[in-house]
Amino acid sequence: MRTVRRLQGPALAVAVFLAVSACSGSSQGGGTTNTTPIKVGFILSLTGTFAANGKNEQNGWNLAVKEVGGTVNGHKIQTTFADDQTDPNVALSDARALVEQDGVDMLEGPIPANAIGAVAGYAGPHGIPTDDIAICSDQQITNYKKFNNAYASDWNCDQPGLMLGQWAYDQGYRHISTVALDYAFGWISTGAFIAAFKKAGGSIDKQIWAPITTSDFTPFVTQLPTSDAVFALMAGAASVRFTQAYKQLGFVGKVPLIGNTTLTDYSALPAEDPAAVQGVRIAAQYCDGIDTPQNTKFANAYHAAYGRWPSYYSEAGYTKYRLLVSALQKLKGDVSNKKKLVSTLKSTPIVAPRGPVTLNPATWSPNQNIYICQVQRVGSDLRNVPIKTYKNVKPWGNLKQSEWLQLFTKNAAGRPT
Repeated sequence: MRTVRRLQGPALAVAVFLAVSACSGSSQGGGTTNTTPIKVGFILSLTGTFAANGKNEQNGWNLAVKEVGGTVNGHKIQTTFADDQTDPNVALSDARALVEQDGVDMLEGPIPANAIGAVAGYAGPHGIPTDDIAICSDQQITNYKKFNNAYASDWNCDQPGLMLGQWAYDQGYRHISTVALDYAFGWISTGAFIAAFKKAGGSIDKQIWAPITTSDFTPFVTQLPTSDAVFALMAGAASVRFTQAYKQLGFVGKVPLIGNTTLTDYSALPAEDPAAVQGVRIAAQYCDGIDTPQNTKFANAYHAAYGRWPSYYSEAGYTKYRLLVSALQKLKGDVSNKKKLVSTLKSTPIVAPRGPVTLNPATWSPNQNIYICQVQRVGSDLRNVPIKTYKNVKPWGNLKQSEWLQLFTKNAAGRPT
């Protein structure tokens, strides 16, 4: 059964009621069985710069629903998808409406870093259980400890960049220029890459920053000096626009292009020019071409359902739902105690196509593999294929925890220096 409605307020919200049982029922002995629905509010970017990213995450969640079902101990799981329009102010309005009007039991956090921070500022003081896709703000770190209401099941947004900085130096690169989106995710991720590359012995020739709303990256690419390589921090439609400008201005084949997860993630790759991105290498917590039985099964199922390979957002949504169901099974579907719900979610093993995942209690974000992946043609498709694996990487990469926290806090406040 599928029901659609709109939330009140500035954001469009679609409520998808994933039900396979009635809201109430009777036990075999004739008594009434408690089948109160479990309400989940899922904030996504379904319009705006990151619309493709949000749709991928929604698809992954829905695929998991089909695989493991929509009911736990007679309690149906009702998911309300709310569009934040890639705007932190709308994301905050969504969170309030989902909690105060819809009465959701927990939130699945948004995608943009600034939206994650906005929602964290509301959910923390209100004690709303929240599964963030990533840690991309220092407010999250503070709130996780202060309010004990949330965690990030997918990644730290600087985790791949920390490993890529060391990897790039190991490849023989000594001078690199960076181009990044000018907002929190760009500052933190690019800052991590810069810090790791410099620590290894490399130099940054130039840093270039582009507004998140940039439609033409030509003026920014033309500013690039001659370096050994270029690091790009892009996401969604920006990835497509940037790689196209990089090709049109003659950099492809002359200056190697490397980047963080989202540069050629499958939320962008189908729309990117093969001639612009083939051979590009990224550091990522998930690549669609990971060659393991778990990921092969997931990727093939996703491809069969949606006609394309999964992005990191797809894998995140898929893993989020499976984690939720596993935790709810432990609770027998009872989410009346919010603190118990959060503690159960945190302590439930995460089984993910990306590989082994454990939540680090210092940050409540993952220890996990980080992959260096290259865009390669596999059959008729372009795929992100791992060429190196860093196993069981902590949230702070190769840095000391204290050193990382200082770096993260500094970069979260503005552009890295």
